[in-house]
Amino acid sequence: MIDFFGMKGVPFTREIASHQLFNSSSYKEASARLEFAVQHRQFCLLTGEAGMGKSTAVRGLVQQLDSIHYRYLYICDSGLTPKLFYREVLQCFGIQPAFRATEAKRQYQALMLDIYENEKKIPVIILDEAHHFSESMLQELRFILNFKEDSMSPLSLIIVGQQSLRNQLKVKHMEAIEQRIQMRYQMVALTETETASYIQHQLKAVEAPNEVFSEEAIQAIYEYSKGIPRKINTYCSS
Repeated sequence: MIDFFGMKGVPFTREIASHQLFNSSSYKEASARLEFAVQHRQFCLLTGEAGMGKSTAVRGLVQQLDSIHYRYLYICDSGLTPKLFYREVLQCFGIQPAFRATEAKRQYQALMLDIYENEKKIPVIILDEAHHFSESMLQELRFILNFKEDSMSPLSLIIVGQQSLRNQLKVKHMEAIEQRIQMRYQMVALTETETASYIQHQLKAVEAPNEVFSEEAIQAIYEYSKGIPRKINTYCSS
């Protein structure tokens, strides 16, 4: 396909460079909210159906986090448990986790405070695939954010998942977590106009010399994909 159309790369792939990402209205809104949440050390919930561009928005955010002001960790583990969370964070930041869970929690709290108060940086922890988390892991989010008698938070915690995660957090026994969310956004599909612009944008990014899709083809792609970026990529690559 690349040789036939004279392209200089694969147009409909997740591997496109972050500076070439298509700025749909939903992507721009998600990016703005993620950036604000990070700057103000907030607990942020980013949701959307599969293929909507959540991970792409997170990738765009991570590319903007300079090492002078931030230290970040991205965890994508559908089977994440509280014990694994603390172990992952501590190991990532160069600390040997204690065997006892209570001690590992103290290590984690000391680490986050040290980064914020002594290094003068904001820790950013991003947890993806959170709609798969067990109830115990979701409940642990309260303690992950609890510092100095719950009077402050030195970090920004971003949890990312499908729309079902919003419903999980609305039940009564999750109310304490739901109330802690300071920033939230539900990503939506591209409009028909945005779908056409997205397709042209992806082709331009790889310097496609000619029009590849007719207006009729683009309309059909939108109808079948419902404006979901991952599906658009699949249909355009077929």
